[in-house]
Amino acid sequence: MSHPDALIWDDRYSNDMRWRNLRSPRNLVISYQHLIPRSGLVLDAACGSTPTGLHLARQGWQVIALDVSNAALRIAQSEVQKEALPISFALMDLMNPWLPSNRFNVILNFYFLSRPLLATYRKSMKHGGILFFETFVRDESFSHEADDNPHHYLEPHELKSHFKDWNIIHYEETQRASRSTERRNRSRRIARLVARKLK
Repeated sequence: MSHPDALIWDDRYSNDMRWRNLRSPRNLVISYQHLIPRSGLVLDAACGSTPTGLHLARQGWQVIALDVSNAALRIAQSEVQKEALPISFALMDLMNPWLPSNRFNVILNFYFLSRPLLATYRKSMKHGGILFFETFVRDESFSHEADDNPHHYLEPHELKSHFKDWNIIHYEETQRASRSTERRNRSRRIARLVARKLK
């Protein structure tokens, strides 16, 4: 039986052009790309069609892209095949996964939250590696609508506290205009983190 999240995301990537069209790489990564080690392995977790992974692979980084949606990975694979890019793909439920220890030089996590995964990242990142993390934070606008699962939201400053013993290069909590048609007049609070695992 397919994972319920896989069914939702497969439908979006198969039938909604907003998801099918490849997006631009994340601004947070572009802004701090100069900090990424020139050699090593990048993990793009919950990558979707991996626009940021594609961006890094085009510049020579080796990327492993993981997602629960086969439809999303097929979109990315078509780009990789055209350009012979150094990206490997795996279909994976990331809610509580196993990842190898001391393996990655860079980890990307955008708009996906699995709290067990935060501890996994700490073990899987090599010393000196860089974490890019951006996702939603609970604030006064939070509601219990059907699509507002509280488990998908960080608490204020929660993300920073998980990595307080790393070198915090950038951290902010700020408002972002919603891209959802159902939330067009709402903004949502997000946290952005760039942190280096100390040696």
